[in-house]
Amino acid sequence: MNQITVYQTNYSGLFVGETVADESPLEPGVFPLPAGCVETAPPTEWPEDQWPRWNGFKWELIQKPQVHQETTPEEKLAEFLAQNPDVLKLINKN
Repeated sequence: MNQITVYQTNYSGLFVGETVADESPLEPGVFPLPAGCVETAPPTEWPEDQWPRWNGFKWELIQKPQVHQETTPEEKLAEFLAQNPDVLKLINKN
């Protein structure tokens, strides 16, 4: 089975990585693309503070997005109690 390299993007068009598209067994020479993939390669290098984004027509470099850090339920509770000391007092009464 023939394959081609394609380039994955996320829902915002940001480059995620490479993958492959397999040739259709019913249509030789046709390579259906996985969702969110394009055939055009992104730039091979970019500045540390930027990231490739597919705009629907070509790759462009945008300001590198900040990655949201997952917080644990315990961290969320601690933050809530720090912002609501009256609730903490109620809890400590019992």
